[in-house]
Amino acid sequence: MKTLEILQKAKAGGYAIGAFNVASIESLKAVTQAAQALKSPIILEASDGEVNYTGIKEMVALVNLSRQETGLPIILNLDHGKDFETCKKAVEAGFDYVHIDTSKLPLEENIAVAKEVVKLAHTHKVIVEGEMDHIEGSSEDHTNEDPTKFQEAGMYTNPEKAADFVKRTGIDVFASFIGNLHGLYASEIRLNLELLDKIQKALPNTFLSLHGGSGINDGDVRQAVKSNIVKVNVNSELRIAYKMSLQESLNSSNEVAIYKLTPPAIKAVQDVVERKIRLFGSDGKA
Repeated sequence: MKTLEILQKAKAGGYAIGAFNVASIESLKAVTQAAQALKSPIILEASDGEVNYTGIKEMVALVNLSRQETGLPIILNLDHGKDFETCKKAVEAGFDYVHIDTSKLPLEENIAVAKEVVKLAHTHKVIVEGEMDHIEGSSEDHTNEDPTKFQEAGMYTNPEKAADFVKRTGIDVFASFIGNLHGLYASEIRLNLELLDKIQKALPNTFLSLHGGSGINDGDVRQAVKSNIVKVNVNSELRIAYKMSLQESLNSSNEVAIYKLTPPAIKAVQDVVERKIRLFGSDGKA
């Protein structure tokens, strides 16, 4: 099934597809095993750092192999591509989807870069996601910090400006800032769902993406999916689950064979992914 068809099916079916970051055999195995167990479509994604760690050709090959072995609808996405050249490499390597994030640039420069990415990507039938407002936070440990200070630091998405951005760039998927943040914080993140409804109405023919899917109130996530969010990014919760489990294995064993140490960590990540898949409503939709 083609990427566009997978997203269209999600939108029509009222569910979202989990976009889970992978950077190794272990994380890829955890996500695909969860998707297999629950018969769910998934988006496997990698940031520039993760692509450089794994290797861009290796990433494409591993995902292609996962498709063959599982028979699942799997999309490979470049997460937060930092510039045109980064997106170009991903498109030419065989990625199905690229996210161009030049939201820190002045608006007109951001639009110009996104337009060029769309022009290239669409000739290869690759889906493009873009964002107008920089989504705050990071995958670092923010668990002692109040999320509201980051939410106040960013400008929430203006629906009318979002519609103009999509029209001028031609992007297929729009990532908005509605209170969502990258990372985990001292308290649950709450979304401005009223604003999301306005964005959805301003962009009726555009797919909507929600970044910062770790640590958001579950009820808010469910409501966001009802407002046509078709893709939810999750990264920090996976990394923390992996780190904590691996640390425990290392501290409680004299084992030195890595393939004997990592299975509990893989299972910990798989458990998080399965919970998210159920939350997004994509279980049984493969």
